[in-house]
Amino acid sequence: MADSGAGSFSFDVVILGAGSGGYACALRAAELGLTVALVEKGKLGGTCLHVGCIPTKALLHAAEVADSARESEQFGVNATFEGIDMGGVNKYKDGVVSRLFKGLAGLVKGRGVTVVEGEGRLVGERTVEVNGARYVGGAVVLASGSYSRTLPGLEVDGSRVMTSEHALALDHVPSSVIVLGGGVIGCEFASVWRSFGADVTIVEALPRLVAAEDEAVSKVLERAFKKRGITVNAGTPFESVEHTADGVRVTVSGGATIDAELLLVAVGRGPSTSGLGYDEQGVVMDRGFVLTDERLRTNLEGVYAVGDIVPGLQLAHRGFQQGIFVAEQIAGLEPAPIDETAIPPGHLQRPRDRLRGPGRGDRPVDVRGRRGRDADLRPRRQRQEPDPQDPGLRQARASGGRTRGRRPHDRGPRRRARRRGPADLRLGGAPRGRRTAGARPPHPERGSRRGAPRAGRQAPARALVDSRPDFTRAAAQP
Repeated sequence: MADSGAGSFSFDVVILGAGSGGYACALRAAELGLTVALVEKGKLGGTCLHVGCIPTKALLHAAEVADSARESEQFGVNATFEGIDMGGVNKYKDGVVSRLFKGLAGLVKGRGVTVVEGEGRLVGERTVEVNGARYVGGAVVLASGSYSRTLPGLEVDGSRVMTSEHALALDHVPSSVIVLGGGVIGCEFASVWRSFGADVTIVEALPRLVAAEDEAVSKVLERAFKKRGITVNAGTPFESVEHTADGVRVTVSGGATIDAELLLVAVGRGPSTSGLGYDEQGVVMDRGFVLTDERLRTNLEGVYAVGDIVPGLQLAHRGFQQGIFVAEQIAGLEPAPIDETAIPPGHLQRPRDRLRGPGRGDRPVDVRGRRGRDADLRPRRQRQEPDPQDPGLRQARASGGRTRGRRPHDRGPRRRARRRGPADLRLGGAPRGRRTAGARPPHPERGSRRGAPRAGRQAPARALVDSRPDFTRAAAQP
């Protein structure tokens, strides 16, 4: 750090936001020998560590323990479930967050990163202002994160109508909850509260839950939720909410009403870019998101953006990888651009569901050779068997299973051995493992790769077995 005078400080990198993308960028840049200023108005770790991924997964684990206690008898374990102590659950959750926060703070301090506490604002060319002091960087990284969205006319009060941040601080288990939004956040909280004993109703305007994922995933999830007693109202747009003596009353499309103690608004997250000076400094944006190229550079020289403010999946591990990428880009390492299609999304509830990124070429293949969204990966007894008269399937079988129609289990050394044919067909020197009926004979001079040797080479002696069952002889090849 260099003091430029008049309350101005110079760094190689100034990072606005200490969430997953921001602190990952700071740690990697410091590791590469750069001086780093990390600006954060809250706590190190941002949304993911304090009011997002980590505390939510802690609640999901507590919910899993509760379900295990209820179902212990089927495993031969004698246990009783007496209820949920939210004080104890919150103590466990806060302990997990505190332990990780202390570890992160120690790591940042150990790398020599300068943490600047306060709300930062982009005020000039590669310049961030915090509490009247200016921090000038050779490069500036925008990593200001996201916030919980709401709907027009829907006021969040934090007591009856709340977002996920408020839900994480509840000190009791509500008797009933309406979850507005069937995305990742809504489904996770619905799963937790149901395991804790609440009556849960999900209201989703789109035709199915987790609509961004494969339809097969949505069907499995909806079926599991209904089996657990969670009411799913998909394809049901929200209209209004009013407070009642016992909680809230939600009106949905068609005039139907639903009563509950609480309403959780889980309709996604928006980029936190308003009021931070991005517009004033000429950063090109779209609906609040900062636009970048494949190397995460904005339209301003020396200004980068990472994490939830960049269009794409709003995932902590995506922001983390982007932060590392930008640090290496600033240090001149020229890293390979990040393949967004290879970033695996994921969310947890019961049943646990881990999802892989869209468009991956290594996704599972079904019996017809179809991948990804087109694949039918259900058990054999539940799926429609292929039509034997299907021309594509006949071609696949005729080719020995080497096309897209190959069955997943039709591989391995034993399967290949069955397709090799009788031993006498290999006397001409056809490569092992290849179908040899009608195979091209070896070249008279060059021979073949595993058959007759080329001129000037001495062939090793090998045993040859004639196809006639009553005749066996040993001979050496010339």
